[in-house]
Amino acid sequence: MTGQAAYNPYTAEGFNPKAGSYNFTGLGGIEQLRLRDEQGRVRDEYVPTLPQMIESIFDSGMNVVLQLDFKDETAIEPAYWALKHLTNRAGVPANEWCIYKLQSVWYQTPEVFEALPWVQDAFRSGIKLAFIPVYDPEYVGVFDQMASAKLFSQTNYTISLEVELRNVGGPIQDILDYTRDESSPIRTAGTLYASLTMLVCEVFDTAKYSLPADLHVNNSLYTYVENEAPMLLDAQVGNSSSDGHDYRSDFNWIIEQGYQWIITDTADEWHSRLERQGLRNVSRLIADGRTVVDGRLAKTWYKRSVWWSPFA
Repeated sequence: MTGQAAYNPYTAEGFNPKAGSYNFTGLGGIEQLRLRDEQGRVRDEYVPTLPQMIESIFDSGMNVVLQLDFKDETAIEPAYWALKHLTNRAGVPANEWCIYKLQSVWYQTPEVFEALPWVQDAFRSGIKLAFIPVYDPEYVGVFDQMASAKLFSQTNYTISLEVELRNVGGPIQDILDYTRDESSPIRTAGTLYASLTMLVCEVFDTAKYSLPADLHVNNSLYTYVENEAPMLLDAQVGNSSSDGHDYRSDFNWIIEQGYQWIITDTADEWHSRLERQGLRNVSRLIADGRTVVDGRLAKTWYKRSVWWSPFA
């Protein structure tokens, strides 16, 4: 429609406007899209609003949790108000089973978080929020993340911590260690599995940027980078690692660190792969969906949920 070349994720060239620069509905809106995903699959996509997603869950009668992984701080409060009067089929408020996963740098202490108007409204309304703060080596030097993690761990709305450790002994190792401590109120942590999502497909002209036959190089992995050509994780890690390597592309390494949950792109693809490898052991977490198998997960938030679904 614009007469410009389509965006090429291998060369970072072509038309790549920000979604925020468009209306959601109407002519030229983004409500109806024709997309090619990371696996080369092309499909027509209807982009639902968050309330429409909740209404679909209600209509289907599904018992699930949604992890709202916010990348834009300004989107958080509107999401809360949009969900306030919505429930699942069992009548549980959507704001109790939609998990607010927020960057820790936005709200560094419970006092700051709890002073937010929408959080105050949740408290007054008796809504039991489910919150996960995200701790990342990028915030080292910005604020005391260990102190923040300890403070949030004392609250009744923090259900877990996301700890984006890049290497053993690297920045924020102390936060992951804290979740292993018997005295810690929070005994679970999650991280990103930087899995293989790239495929060299013929629909893109990669002449200006060639990829190796094996996207794993020196135990690192090529990934898409916004508005740049693909880069190895190690080339992106900077000071976030103490040995120059980002180990999050190694699934076994993540398991060895003791993480209880993992998020990943193309979750449907990795669910199938890990299941075939015998690594998709959801039975350890949820058993029949009603009884907690691992006592470390038996917090108030779990007990009041009818069902619990792992995040990835």
